[in-house]
Amino acid sequence: DYFTAVATTDILCNVADVLACKPSELAFYPIPKLMIRRVGDHEAYSALRASELGDGTLEVREVPEAVRYTELFLTTNLLEVMNKSIEDNNKIGLYDGCKNAVRIALERAEKLS
Repeated sequence: DYFTAVATTDILCNVADVLACKPSELAFYPIPKLMIRRVGDHEAYSALRASELGDGTLEVREVPEAVRYTELFLTTNLLEVMNKSIEDNNKIGLYDGCKNAVRIALERAEKLS
């Protein structure tokens, strides 16, 4: 069930260090992400965007690449850098898309009332 999966992801993101996922909607979660092989070509841009924002890796297409990133997570400050990027991105409202959508919808509904 899609909604159950999203709700579970929301809960687990609060206690996870890294989210390993294909570059889909999950690319926009404020958690360090290891982007594994995409399913559709359109998903390539999600991994690229996460990498540009500093909160995710580029797409990892092979197991040895994933292992290497795991080693980097454990032996460098990469997770610290990603978490700092998330804090900085949050300060400028980068993760507020859903909140803004609800706010705009409520404002429009109020005008119609």
